[in-house]
Amino acid sequence: MVVAQEKMEWEQPIEELPRKAKRPVRRQRPRSHWKSVLILSLVVTLATIFAVETINLTVVKGAQIRGMQREITALEANNDLLEAQVDKLRSVSRIESAALAMGMEKPAGTVYVAGTLPVAKTEMGVQSTPAAQEEVVQEPSALEQISQKFTSFFASTQR
Repeated sequence: MVVAQEKMEWEQPIEELPRKAKRPVRRQRPRSHWKSVLILSLVVTLATIFAVETINLTVVKGAQIRGMQREITALEANNDLLEAQVDKLRSVSRIESAALAMGMEKPAGTVYVAGTLPVAKTEMGVQSTPAAQEEVVQEPSALEQISQKFTSFFASTQR
């Protein structure tokens, strides 16, 4: 296939074609960086305030913790002293001496106490008498068992 070439001729030379008018280059004023400096100083100030508050809270809370630890130590020492006083006041000899000071007398003979007393377990190697064995074998009657159940029920509701 044969194609003819077309010649293009310009009516006007390229130099004479209309061009955009050259605008004069405006010289920009030197930029003022005061906005950037202001934002940077604001960020630094906020970070500093945050750091100071964090350190202050840490120091204050640490002082409070140390104060509470000292208070706990003092209360534990006071608690130990109070427990020693309670043990001293609960001692049988002190109760006996206080009772004698109030004019009470020690009972003579056998003292009977209402209720059931716990039975002591026999230790290995210790022989008990037949009479003691008979006492251990006795079981409470039905009325005593019912009474114990009601008592334990009401005692558990009181707690």
